Amino acid sequence: MTISNTSAITPEQFLLQLWQQNQGAISRTLLASEADPAARQDLKQDIFLALHQAAGRLHTAEMPRAYLFRIVHNVTVDHIARAQRHKWQPLEEDMQQQMLDECPSEQLGEQQQSQQLMQAVRRLSPANRQVILLAMEDLDAPEIADILQISHGAVRVRLNRAKTELMELMQNGR
Repeated sequence: MTISNTSAITPEQFLLQLWQQNQGAISRTLLASEADPAARQDLKQDIFLALHQAAGRLHTAEMPRAYLFRIVHNVTVDHIARAQRHKWQPLEEDMQQQMLDECPSEQLGEQQQSQQLMQAVRRLSPANRQVILLAMEDLDAPEIADILQISHGAVRVRLNRAKTELMELMQNGR
């Protein structure tokens, strides 16, 4: 990741650069976590607000990208917990399909495969979904461990479980 000399820019400028460089990864995380476009927009705003509040810490963090994803993870987990408490209804299949069609998915391969992958990722257990999304964004095990605040061994175990569950979902086409 290339960010300008951090001592020459303000924490807010640093945050904007970090946001722009990771915008695609954040969008994919949001899409995999929330099907409703309005709720997804609210979640995105909540994430940016949390990042803005942590701009000074992000600016001085040893691993700013990992710290950014920890915040994204924490806000997303809170959002999912609130949604489960409120028992929001999922969108109809045609609405989900429309959103998947609008998803930038160059990195995920063919459109049909990316749609199937996104649907399978949504069906993963929350712990497996989070670790696989972070791995799909090319975060390494130490970064994922730092984001999720678990050990490297736990990251490896969760990744193996997530990959196995994802492969089963993809093969079964559920």
